[in-house]
Amino acid sequence: MTTKTLKSLVAISLAAGLAHSVLAQPAGQTNYNWSAGGDKATWNQTANWVQGLVPPTNGTTYQIYVDDNYPTSARTPVNIAATDTVILSDAVYGPTWGETLNIRGTVNAHYGMFIWGDGTSGVSTLNLYSNAVLSASDTIAFGTAWWFPGGPNAVMNVYDNAQVNVTWFQFGAHLNVYGGIINVTNGLNTGTATTPVFSGGLDTDATRSINLAGGKLVLPGSYTATVNDWISRGILLVDGVANASSQITIDEANPTWPGRTVVTSTSLGPILAMRIELSRTNLIVGGLEQAQVFADYATVNNANVTGLSSVSIAYQSSATGVVTVATNGMVRATGLGNATVNAIIGSLSNSVAVTVSAYTNTTSLLHRYSFSETAGSTTAADSIPGNSPTWDGSLNGGASLNGSQLVLDGVDGFVQFPSGILSGLDAVTVETWASFGTIGTWANLFAFGDSDGTLGHNYITCQPHTGPATAQTGIKNASSEQNPFFTPVLDNYTNVHIVAVFHPLAGYCSIYTNGMLAGINSSITIPLADALSTGDPLNYIGHSLYSADPFLAGYLDEFRIYNGPLTAGQIKADAALGPNQLIGVSTNTSLTVTKSSGNLIIKWPTTSALVSLMSSPVLGSGAVWTQVNAVPVVVGGNYQVTLPVSSSNQFYRLQQ
Repeated sequence: MTTKTLKSLVAISLAAGLAHSVLAQPAGQTNYNWSAGGDKATWNQTANWVQGLVPPTNGTTYQIYVDDNYPTSARTPVNIAATDTVILSDAVYGPTWGETLNIRGTVNAHYGMFIWGDGTSGVSTLNLYSNAVLSASDTIAFGTAWWFPGGPNAVMNVYDNAQVNVTWFQFGAHLNVYGGIINVTNGLNTGTATTPVFSGGLDTDATRSINLAGGKLVLPGSYTATVNDWISRGILLVDGVANASSQITIDEANPTWPGRTVVTSTSLGPILAMRIELSRTNLIVGGLEQAQVFADYATVNNANVTGLSSVSIAYQSSATGVVTVATNGMVRATGLGNATVNAIIGSLSNSVAVTVSAYTNTTSLLHRYSFSETAGSTTAADSIPGNSPTWDGSLNGGASLNGSQLVLDGVDGFVQFPSGILSGLDAVTVETWASFGTIGTWANLFAFGDSDGTLGHNYITCQPHTGPATAQTGIKNASSEQNPFFTPVLDNYTNVHIVAVFHPLAGYCSIYTNGMLAGINSSITIPLADALSTGDPLNYIGHSLYSADPFLAGYLDEFRIYNGPLTAGQIKADAALGPNQLIGVSTNTSLTVTKSSGNLIIKWPTTSALVSLMSSPVLGSGAVWTQVNAVPVVVGGNYQVTLPVSSSNQFYRLQQ
């Protein structure tokens, strides 16, 4: 799930995590927190700091801290101008949480600098422009952390004559050296290909790269074997291209840097051939797929150049009514049919054929837990015929049943379902009715996935309270997490109907509360099979896959799992029916319409399988049917929707 924002980071508490000597935090140390309360950009503007004071140059700590209520879309870069000299005897925490820091002057952070991103707030970016200098006599931890499961969603760009001077460089993200110098005296630690630099981190070779595009690395002496290891692992790049060993020079006898190892590169030259690929060419309407472009150079073949700043790629679709292609190569299926997606680099081009179809799998109720067992039972039975006892849930800790509800104590109580309960699904809907008191931050309503005992991975989840004002669902694979966020948090809500729809094939995940859409992310690219690739061995109600998260306190009336996406109409109908009732099966249904006090009252039987009320201003070939945005109520065995009378014609019908 999304990395937790830390409210306070004190340098001395971090020192124990370093394997080498560190500096103690000065007595009376103050943390200066970035507030963006002024112009949201200028370092030396007092209004941009929580304390109303710019950090002085006599030894302080600051962190570029973005408050949870400060929206990503409003963030602007923080700037240290060419005339600024920032000298701190302690540490710099930032940029973090999707913020950008531009350094054009001089920054000396004695203790070090700590830069990371959480995987959902955007990319944290550090730019060092011409003649900028960043120095740290201790450590730069870049895209890696040891005190929380921080993501490596971070980029450092070093331009022209800029220089980074540091004793230790702990490395887990993306470093682009476009002409400057990275000078590391004691060690640049990238960990192993699959193991983070620090335990608890998320950085691996899938998240880190060092891109030489005109600059140089100045490393400790006798580093040739280490550099060759980086090349073989594909994390030391030339112009963004891996495995370009013939373009990399390793020099342990450079007279300018005696006793050091100097690494430089030469350009790969022109692209001689290219091709475009999609991992899936059969898409569902609404689905997303990232195009990958590969290029052949004189010395390197099949180099993935997608997204490289050094390679200009243009994309085209032969039929934008079928697929569109964004400038970054993201293909979105917009309608039924066939199309070709073309990639162009200079005079070279290549295309791939795409077919877009509708999602045809029939959604059905796969698992149902009504929690009707008597008090003292330790099993929540799956009431779908033939499912029990195979898919029954087991109660653990302080979880209990009272004859009609699951009771979670918030201390150690939870329900666990058997491994593989979501196996083989390409879309899933999770539905429940719940009541909450105060929800512990990051407590999970449900979690299906895996864990290493400390950190969760490969999962789908729902947290009804993640920050001061937000909640979320999430889908995560080995490298990233994608979330729909929603508000408000669900503390003190009672009898709330919650539905989470995970439909990656159609490009979205959504969350509904009390029949209404609360949040949606329409840019989901992680297939459900990828998110649950470890086989969902750990599946919980009320328990997180992260060991540090609290347990959930609350009451659940019913819990359902569907093997596909519920429609908005089905969700509204379920909200009206409440728990312990299912949508009817009759398709022989008619509407009854009456007028009362300026309103239309539309009714139809609750035995109906047709539950989506649609409207159109006209009939015939010009009809455009849209969902009526109202949650029905149940009155006397009927669904009932009350709508204001309109002066224009409206026609109504039902559909599934």
